Amino acid sequence: AERPEFQAVEVKIVDENREKAFADSLDYWYVPTYFVDGVKVHEGVPTVDKVRKVYERALDL
Repeated sequence: AERPEFQAVEVKIVDENREKAFADSLDYWYVPTYFVDGVKVHEGVPTVDKVRKVYERALDL
């Protein structure tokens, strides 16, 4: 609600147990991990500011 433009970001949430092959293809250790266009942009404990930056990067802001 804070940033309506973020609604344009396509988000895929991966369940490591249900999509093991896909999860194993990704380079991460901690969750949550955020990737934008296949590039890891955040891993580990999220904060509002860190998640905001992920979305901004996804939108190239």
